[in-house]
Amino acid sequence: MISKTIRKLTTLLLAAAMLITVFQGISVPVRAAGQSSAKAAFAALKQDYELYGVLTNDADIPVYKQADTGAAVIKTLPSGSQVTLTDAVWDTQTLWFKIGFAANGTAYSGYVESRYVATADARLAEWEEQYLPAYAVQSFGRGAAKNAAKVSSFPESYRPMLKKLLQAHPNWTFVPMNTGLEWADVLKAEMTDSRNLVQTYHPDTWKSTKPGDYNAQTGTWTIKSGTDWVQASEAIVKFYLDPRNFLTEESVFQFEQLVYGSHHTKAGVEKILSGTFMANKKLEDKSGGKITYSQAFMKIGKSLKVSPYFLASRVRQEQGSKGDSPLISGTYPGFEGYYNYFNRRASGVGEEVYRRGLEEAKANGWNTRYKALKGGAKSTASDFIFKGQDTLYLQKFDVDASYDGLYWHQYMQNLLAADNEGKTVQQSYRDMGILNKAFVFKIPVYNNMPATPCPKPEEHLSRPSLTAQKNGYASVTLSWNETAAAEGYQIYRAEGANGAFKKLASVTAGEFIFEDTSAAPGTLYRYKVRAYLKLNGKTQYSAYSDIKSADFTIPATAWSSFKVKNYKTVTLSWKKKSVDGYKIYRKSGNDGYRLIQTLWGKSSVSFQDASPAPGQTNTYRIRGFITVNGKDYHSAYTSVQKAKLQMAKPELKKASASGTKKIKLSWKRDTKADGYQIYRSRTKKGGYKNVKTISKNKTVKWTDTGIKAGKTYYYKIRSYVNLPSGGTKSSGYSAVKSVTVPKK
Repeated sequence: MISKTIRKLTTLLLAAAMLITVFQGISVPVRAAGQSSAKAAFAALKQDYELYGVLTNDADIPVYKQADTGAAVIKTLPSGSQVTLTDAVWDTQTLWFKIGFAANGTAYSGYVESRYVATADARLAEWEEQYLPAYAVQSFGRGAAKNAAKVSSFPESYRPMLKKLLQAHPNWTFVPMNTGLEWADVLKAEMTDSRNLVQTYHPDTWKSTKPGDYNAQTGTWTIKSGTDWVQASEAIVKFYLDPRNFLTEESVFQFEQLVYGSHHTKAGVEKILSGTFMANKKLEDKSGGKITYSQAFMKIGKSLKVSPYFLASRVRQEQGSKGDSPLISGTYPGFEGYYNYFNRRASGVGEEVYRRGLEEAKANGWNTRYKALKGGAKSTASDFIFKGQDTLYLQKFDVDASYDGLYWHQYMQNLLAADNEGKTVQQSYRDMGILNKAFVFKIPVYNNMPATPCPKPEEHLSRPSLTAQKNGYASVTLSWNETAAAEGYQIYRAEGANGAFKKLASVTAGEFIFEDTSAAPGTLYRYKVRAYLKLNGKTQYSAYSDIKSADFTIPATAWSSFKVKNYKTVTLSWKKKSVDGYKIYRKSGNDGYRLIQTLWGKSSVSFQDASPAPGQTNTYRIRGFITVNGKDYHSAYTSVQKAKLQMAKPELKKASASGTKKIKLSWKRDTKADGYQIYRSRTKKGGYKNVKTISKNKTVKWTDTGIKAGKTYYYKIRSYVNLPSGGTKSSGYSAVKSVTVPKK
């Protein structure tokens, strides 16, 4: 141990001496020596423990055969790919890392630019600051800083949560793991029987109600034999599968890379073990001495290049706080003295779990507690962490195809395991005050994910949130948020402000949109939605959503002006509305309303009715309309306006003789008449004859010259209008005036 330390120190001192020469910038050979010293220091880091990184970018990343962008491309890797850093070189512009990686089970090596590499290993940052020339430092630093602050490479629905985390922890790095997998395909694969389980005490909405998982007749679930676990419902699987639900400070550590780092400490391990059977407890190590569980996890983690925090939290997750499982008792019949802390290969149901797990322990010689810890850790690391599944999330959901295919290679069936373990690690980091260190989080992204994070099923169905959007005047698009665990949704509609609701349609789960094509213009519709679930032989319903309206009523117009122009013409005008046109209705006397005119165009807002019969009283009303598929739909009517067309009797103001041969008449003008008719008689009671018709409305005087001296004459007058059909219509007569002509 001492000689190894001396060798490492000598290497570092030699590198430092060479580095002084490099920064003096003497010559090209000296720069070469500087690169050699940096490479020697890099190799020393790898001797201590492996250097792991993750590729990050918003596009695929080329891996070259040589450290040159002109070299052949070996592979193109997606963001989120796990790599080991095996060497470092740089040219006059770029720092390169030689990496090892795998694709579809085949191992490769090649070179990538450092700007694509993110790592939580603080040793690498110290190395580049100490040994690299300034331009290479800037190259590596720019890449790291860019990826630490950049969230635009994630889909929009991830960004608000990531930005919030970065505001609190600017040293954290978030790497999108572009799986290239379709969300629907992943979800379908995760619903394979027994792949995801929940315990029986969880809400019913968390448990699968598919035939075989649930007996609708008895209202009971199929419990995995010898356990208290049942198949998880699709709704709760979606919630835990959706990474966006866990981008919080408490849950994000399920995405932390599970590799060894300088931030791991014995005190941190003790924090994780606190309250369990392993807290401050000792066990025999391989040399026969006594060490604590925390010391054992640190020792094993460093030797395997695996996070000791992960190892401790995994055992805590698998064995619980009491540690009373037969898998670690050492007393199980036929397997006395054997232990399996990590529950490796302990699959099946009931006693089968214990037998298989202890068969694995016996086959590997895990006949001491330390051997079981180290052997289980090594098995877990080699089967998962070093094969792409290097986060708690990826061990729960196998969506990395580097090795072993997809979906089936999952460490645990417990759906909640990754989140539980991640929270345990976060709590330990918080207690130690190291949450602001430069952690790297690898977060999966899927194709065609739901627009918003999948909701968590509550004990009872949650209430949908409804929106209603009109599509012209012919249909309504209804949409609502997903209600977790719902089997479907019922849609209700009411017509008018006070109409009763009736069920319009039902849709199955997975559909959150419905178009009501039966809506008709001219009507106010109100909608509400509720979710349903068939469970325990009954149908459970959520509360109804808020009521949303779609108002298709045609906007009603109102009068601007209404004038009776004369005894046969009425002028109407009204306010413009967004309609296709207007219809004008008239009622005469005791008759009903009759459509007298249709005007097209919303700008046609006036009309002159020249067809009324004088002497009538007419009422008018107007309504707008739109035409859809050849059918007219109408607004409400305006208020009615009345036009009195009764002709007024003229007022004969004056009748007087002018000498013995003339009688002068004058009358009050009737502005609505077309002219006047003058009548004369020799007697007051009868014998009147029309002696003059005046066809000018403005003429209000006339002189009668057809008279004789000494006679008495009687006059009366009436107004008239010309009818469109020909002829005239006259008013009533004025009062009679008499005039006696002097004899001489």
